[in-house]
Amino acid sequence: MFSLVSVVSGAADAPIIGGWGDFRYQYDPTKMVGPPGASLTNCHGLVTDKDKNIYLTYQNDGTDKNCLIKWQPDGTGGEYMTGGGTALCDGTPHGLKIATEDGKQYLYHANNNQKLTKTTLDGTIVWQVNGNFGQDPKLPYRPTWFALPPDSKYIYLCDGYGSNNVYVFDRTDGHWTNVTYGGKGDRTQHGKFATNHGCTWDPRNSKIAVSDRANSRFEYFDYDPASPNKFEYSHTDDQRPTMGSGTLPCNLRMYPDQDGRAISPDLAGPVSVLDKDNKVISVVAVSDLLAEQKHDVRRAARTHARSTRAPHADRCHRVSRRSPPPRPGSTRTTPSSSTMATWL
Repeated sequence: MFSLVSVVSGAADAPIIGGWGDFRYQYDPTKMVGPPGASLTNCHGLVTDKDKNIYLTYQNDGTDKNCLIKWQPDGTGGEYMTGGGTALCDGTPHGLKIATEDGKQYLYHANNNQKLTKTTLDGTIVWQVNGNFGQDPKLPYRPTWFALPPDSKYIYLCDGYGSNNVYVFDRTDGHWTNVTYGGKGDRTQHGKFATNHGCTWDPRNSKIAVSDRANSRFEYFDYDPASPNKFEYSHTDDQRPTMGSGTLPCNLRMYPDQDGRAISPDLAGPVSVLDKDNKVISVVAVSDLLAEQKHDVRRAARTHARSTRAPHADRCHRVSRRSPPPRPGSTRTTPSSSTMATWL
């Protein structure tokens, strides 16, 4: 299932629809409304569990002490997951990933304020690593996202707002393996990054994908499930030819059961739909669409520039798949119940 997350100040009279060809989406303001008292200052991580429930991690305004919300699969019934309390929520919650381990699902949180946490789905803390974990203390450190290969006990942390390193941890106890990859670099250097904002395991090729944001690309790496000592460059998917020289891809979310498609949100607001080869087949221009309908684009733009997400005081937003106009001689239909989601 897909859902697009962002912020609005209210529903518009006309439907808000974006995208190309067979991949067009309509904004639904009635979905993914926060529970009473929610202050979604910056929304970041979004995942779905095995039952298709939706989880969001967000930065609050200090008066709302929560940071984790769960919705039902249809985007209704938002409720706080309070198991982690302020130990989980203090700071700047950012990346969120979900993993199934021995039949049970867990959430992995990367907090920009130098905090890494593994929790159950209700936020109860399994382990937490605060501050320096043994890496070079002279390097900046503001972690953004985890990659969680399902066939390995090792997990890979992208320090996207800090050193641009990739640090390898043991998922069982949060122990750093003393292995580091990456570092800062430009587009001429593979395996070096300029804001390695997102890390993810790609089930379409069983490689780790790094969203190298300021270099406008996805860099792919081979790893060894049995050892932390392999992180070898495989190939690059450059997003500039189709998305433009200023594109800033924040993350990558794959849907292998949907013909291998994926989606990627850009820092400036558009969300691209990619085919199995990561070629752009549609773009939902979220910020532009909301601006046309006179939503709070000043706040949205300010938040995008700050954090890649345009949040509102009480609402995220969901975009549902729309059937395209029928082509001459064609009987193909696109289910309107299909939805699309982006993880920033």
